[in-house]
Amino acid sequence: MIRTRLLGAVALTLCAVAVFAQAGGGAQGAAARVVRHQAPTDRALDLPNATLQAEFADMAAQKLITTRLVEGGTYSLNTRHIVGSEPALIHKSIIEFYFVREGTATLVTGGTIAEGTIRGGVERVVRAGDVVFIPPGVPHGIRDTTGISYLNIHFGGTD
Repeated sequence: MIRTRLLGAVALTLCAVAVFAQAGGGAQGAAARVVRHQAPTDRALDLPNATLQAEFADMAAQKLITTRLVEGGTYSLNTRHIVGSEPALIHKSIIEFYFVREGTATLVTGGTIAEGTIRGGVERVVRAGDVVFIPPGVPHGIRDTTGISYLNIHFGGTD
């Protein structure tokens, strides 16, 4: 168990070093995107729970909101950790699934976006174990959280 976690942490660190080196070694701004794996086309890619736990721990240590675990062009798998709120957004062609792993938050969907917030949307509390589907064109945003961690799958677009 400890060996598996250690190997996962080492692999994660090596991936982070490679990504950092490819980015030119500069500080990560809001627009920087950490990508751990390009989606393979000739084999399966396993992401054991220990790897996911190490990823979320690394994100917390670096105060990252998002890392892209798998990049596939029109699809991706992201890890997200949000504290507080983030501006609402809407995708033209991207379909999203949220798989909540830890914490709780108020998720708002629908309505309209004005000044970074949703007006007239549906609010609900999401928590560990919940799965949320968000189709293209639906405004969505997380607010009022002391911390929520989730896997976020994007597919069907690149906007």
